Amino acid sequence: MKKAIVILLVVLLLNSATQFLFAQTLRPASEKDFNTAFDAQIQKTMRTFPDLPGIAIVVIKDDRPIFVRAYGMADKEAGIKADSDTLFYTGSSTKSFTALVAAMLDQEGKIKLSDPVTKYTPGIRFKNEIPDKVTIRDLLTHTSGLRNGPLVNRLAFTGQIDQRELDHVFAEGTTFSDANFGKYQYTNLGYNIYGLALHYHLKKKWQGVLQERIFTPAGLKHTTAYVSKARAKKFKIVAPYVISTDGADAGKMVRSGLEKSDENMQSAGGIFMSISDLGRWLNLNMNGGMLDGKQVVPADVIRKAQTGYTKSTRNEPPFSGDGEYGLGWQIGKYRNEKVVYHHGGYPGYRSHVSFMPETKVAVGVLVNNDTLGGRLADMLAAYAYDWWLQTENLEADYAKQLQETLTAFENRKQGIAAEAAQRAKREWQLTKPFIDYAGKYRNDLLGTIEITAKEKALAVRLGNMYTVATPFTDKDTIRVVMLPGGNGEVIGFIKDAEGKFGSLSYGGFTFTKL
Repeated sequence: MKKAIVILLVVLLLNSATQFLFAQTLRPASEKDFNTAFDAQIQKTMRTFPDLPGIAIVVIKDDRPIFVRAYGMADKEAGIKADSDTLFYTGSSTKSFTALVAAMLDQEGKIKLSDPVTKYTPGIRFKNEIPDKVTIRDLLTHTSGLRNGPLVNRLAFTGQIDQRELDHVFAEGTTFSDANFGKYQYTNLGYNIYGLALHYHLKKKWQGVLQERIFTPAGLKHTTAYVSKARAKKFKIVAPYVISTDGADAGKMVRSGLEKSDENMQSAGGIFMSISDLGRWLNLNMNGGMLDGKQVVPADVIRKAQTGYTKSTRNEPPFSGDGEYGLGWQIGKYRNEKVVYHHGGYPGYRSHVSFMPETKVAVGVLVNNDTLGGRLADMLAAYAYDWWLQTENLEADYAKQLQETLTAFENRKQGIAAEAAQRAKREWQLTKPFIDYAGKYRNDLLGTIEITAKEKALAVRLGNMYTVATPFTDKDTIRVVMLPGGNGEVIGFIKDAEGKFGSLSYGGFTFTKL
């Protein structure tokens, strides 16, 4: 009897130990538990960073959205809260849309990926020859060896996009480097040129093609490539916020002075969409073009877009390391899992768009702030993946990351404020009255800079970009922050033979006074 009791105790102890070990190894992986844990993590993040304006997040698991929520403010000044239908700007995540259209048109033989770029740019006489070996696929995989900063700047920032001017800038400003051909170098230019090819060859605007081929068939009802159409439909659109690097607000979260308009929406970065629509887009791509039980996009077209064509290396967490670039998608690893992704950024906006095709988990995060928002978007996306991957020490690890990010952010804000305080001590080095510097200055590639004399300063406008200049240290120069939240640049005024300011230098280009 005594022996039987001992055996029974041993069995009970072994059973308890096994259950304990199993419980420690595998936590319950239910949607309810995930939603509770993830919501708590987001709420903690928002409390830790009250500067963060708004954030919207979707998580897809096994073909279904299991988490679709928005937090914070879409527009702080107007007191408008973000919700699941609020439109956020997605930035370069647009490339996956443009490239999917390119894969469709390739399959239909309308614009072949293997054809020379010049086949689809009729009437453009390039100042610098573009060899026939540069193909449409090279444009979309960032391996073309082409460069044209002024074209990129007009389309993404200034919005000075008169078609005749664009044709001129395209023809005169495009250069080719054989040394860079075939090598991955990320840029907007290839996608900008593809947008122009749609215009030249098919006589269609890229916005209309995306609407016809993707937005409508996929049922993306709160997605548009036109700001004007979003406003006409009275969609709720987030306002962009940046950390100011200048003046009395230096180090503070402020509304960006560079908001998106139809003029600076472009095929490399030009979509506003809701988090609910982003979930549909992720689901479509993760499931081979299937959505709501229907084949919206042919499966072989999806595979073509998600095939790696060139090696790439990413240094930004969480998906850092060696990988490949497909058509509008980065392909890499997170832990030991394959991940397909393409994020986007712009002053005041950040998007995280990714999915694990084998694990059947996808995460989309949209934020109306870039610097801080980008770090937190990536961190929360990684948390979601780690929860489903059952990564050990999850909560402790993310608590540590949150604290490290907070410390770095506070230090950065203090550094920005200190730098601005030092610059505030500068005095103007202008040798003439402010009015003598005013006027319009023209560069045939970059466009027109307009300088207006204010009471004790100069205001500078380059298309949609506007700032009030501050003093710089050299004679007849001013400091400008054309990109909100940027580090600043210098404009230097140049006297002509009569001693008047007949031109200025900016960004390595000379602008002549009109």
